[in-house]
Amino acid sequence: MLHLKKILVIYYTQTGQAKKAVDSVLKPLENNPEYSIHYELIKPKSALPYPWKYSEFFDVFPENVHGIPFELEPLTVDSDTNFDLVIIGYQPWFLSICRPINSFLLSTAAAKLLNGKPVITIINCRNMWLGAQEKMKERLMDLKAKLAGNIVFADRSSNLTSLVTVLAFELKGIKQNYMGMFPRYGVADSDLDAAPRLGKLIETALNQNNFDKLQELIVANDFVTVKPNLLLMEGRGRALFPLYANYVSKKGTAKSEERKGRVKTFGIVLPTAILILSPIITIVSRLAPLIAYGKMKKQIQYYQQNELKQN
Repeated sequence: MLHLKKILVIYYTQTGQAKKAVDSVLKPLENNPEYSIHYELIKPKSALPYPWKYSEFFDVFPENVHGIPFELEPLTVDSDTNFDLVIIGYQPWFLSICRPINSFLLSTAAAKLLNGKPVITIINCRNMWLGAQEKMKERLMDLKAKLAGNIVFADRSSNLTSLVTVLAFELKGIKQNYMGMFPRYGVADSDLDAAPRLGKLIETALNQNNFDKLQELIVANDFVTVKPNLLLMEGRGRALFPLYANYVSKKGTAKSEERKGRVKTFGIVLPTAILILSPIITIVSRLAPLIAYGKMKKQIQYYQQNELKQN
């Protein structure tokens, strides 16, 4: 008798983009009687706004960077269900796992559902995802889960262009033709159209119960791009963000009047720093392979694979 393969898809989305990426990958498995797919949308107990107000957008920064969970609505899935594969669709927020998904990963339900399970992450983002995925590796290790694959859907625009378009999207709800001059924000249709071939790779690995080569194939299909300029810029951000988070949170808790001034300051400093540093780091990143080719190559290869660096 054929064993029905059970797949759990845990995801968070405000605009539907993350779900669209997940659906594109899983298209070959949909409507196939050999697979049972349960979709679980993570819902914060207190709904998050969209579009965001400027102050609200930057006020989530400290708690998100510090990985502080908040209360979620109960899951619709029975946490005692035994799944053959778990897929987590998420977005990085401020170089960390978005707070809704991080809150799930710290829950007792996650401890049951993910224990001993192969997990594939599907990231939907502007462009910087390395730090978030490092934290994801840590969370999955704590849950005794095995990261079997990581797929990245990123906006292919330049860093400065996507900075403008993501803010227009998050703060104004405008995705296309912002100010009549900026391109559409988000993942390219060509990437979504190509994603089903990853679903076929997942299907093969799942049927063989062997995910050992999956990440290598995902990388070969150009779905884990690591750009040197973004690697360098994100490295600076990951060093400084905890300091900024402490600076803001010391003044008060989330949404408090006491810290509004510091939130506003951070909301000015961050985009300004990106505008100033992005061209400089782009130039440095082009020189880095000439100066330290081996080191840069090793860093890129590290972030393309699924093992966690041991300190």
